[in-house]
Amino acid sequence: GTRDFSKEQMTIRKEAFSVIEEVFERHGATALDTPVFELRETLMGKYGEDSKLIYDLADQGGEQYSLRYDLTVPLARFVAMNGLPSLKRYQIAKVYRRDNPSKGRYREFYQCDFDIAGPSENMAADFEVVRVLTELLEELKIGDFEVNFYNIPATKKYCF
Repeated sequence: GTRDFSKEQMTIRKEAFSVIEEVFERHGATALDTPVFELRETLMGKYGEDSKLIYDLADQGGEQYSLRYDLTVPLARFVAMNGLPSLKRYQIAKVYRRDNPSKGRYREFYQCDFDIAGPSENMAADFEVVRVLTELLEELKIGDFEVNFYNIPATKKYCF
C-alpha cells in the first residue's frame, strides 16, 4: 500500500514537480500547503460512498481527526476559514486512501491540484485549467496526447 523511492526516482520526481510548479506559477497560482490531517467532521459526508476510504485518527485530547483523502476539502476549509472571495492556488502533496492496494493503486500517493476559487466569467477558469493541463503535458514531454470534453449534465463536475 506504500512504497519507497530511490535516489534516481526522486531526481525524476523533483524535476517533474519543478516543471509543474513553474507552469502553475506562470498562470498566477500561489503555493498552498494544508495539514495532512483534518477534523474528522470536516471530511465526513463530503465524499459519499468514498468516506469509508478515509483513515481515522484520534489525538490525545480526544478530538477526532482523519488523514486527508484529497486536497479539495482542505482547500474549501482554508478558503472559508480565511474569508477569501477568490484564490488561485496549487498544491502538490501526499493524500491517503484506506483502499485495497493493487497494481498501480497505493494507500499513500501524491495529488497535484491547480484550483481557481471564486467568480469567473464565461468559463474563463475552466479554459485556463485546460490550458494549464496542455502546457504541463507538453513541457513534461510525455508524448502525444488528446484532451476530450464530454457533455456532462450541469449537476456534475467537469472532468478533463
